Amino acid sequence: MRSIIVAVAIAILNGCASPPSGGDVGIAPANRLLAYQSEEKGRDANVTVIREGGVNGAGCLFAIFIDGKLVARLGGDEKARFYLKPGRRLIGVGPDPEATGRCGGSSSFRREVATWVQTGEQQTFRIVFQPQLDIRVSSY
Repeated sequence: MRSIIVAVAIAILNGCASPPSGGDVGIAPANRLLAYQSEEKGRDANVTVIREGGVNGAGCLFAIFIDGKLVARLGGDEKARFYLKPGRRLIGVGPDPEATGRCGGSSSFRREVATWVQTGEQQTFRIVFQPQLDIRVSSY
């Protein structure tokens, strides 16, 4: 009986995980890329934020923040690339402040991660649900 309970629990938890989709994500539409879209060659760092599909928040846009500023709104299986000056940056994710209906609300919940970026460097971050909305550094 215990082994059945353990097997069911593992199956349920496994269903909640959203595996990386690799190269299946596309660039978000230009009208939802709000800042840091111009590259100054040889002076900027390249930061990419990826939101893979999955069931959590499906159909709702998530807001991407850099240093507290709204810079993009991402849907599932979308990514955004930003060109930043070197230095310490806060990369964050939260509910879309422009959303209405079931995606809207007055939540000020935001998750952020601090990073240092250097000229010519490329960094990637992924939006994840483990067990709640978060943003993490990624190597892929």
